[in-house]
Amino acid sequence: MKLRIAGVLGAAAVAGTVAVLVPGTAQAATGTLVSNGRVLVNPTGCVRIKLTDEDTTVVSNGTDQTATFYASIDCSGDPIGTVAAGADGTPPMAGSFTIN
Repeated sequence: MKLRIAGVLGAAAVAGTVAVLVPGTAQAATGTLVSNGRVLVNPTGCVRIKLTDEDTTVVSNGTDQTATFYASIDCSGDPIGTVAAGADGTPPMAGSFTIN
């Protein structure tokens, strides 16, 4: 009986630890973001942008989160612009974006 109680308590402790860790993970935005004609549904993480011959990135952010744009293709470095949730924008030519 003591082993069974210890096992239940151990499982509860592990479940509690997992529950604490999960909220910190990245979550997908809900909605559609269109970047230079590319349609992305529920985007998440770092997304590389389709390149064009234009000097700006044309964005329609129909998601519920702000999109942050970077010159790099891997979301590194300082942000170069943002487009708020539900807004359209033209940040300078970007190589990638994140949703936050």
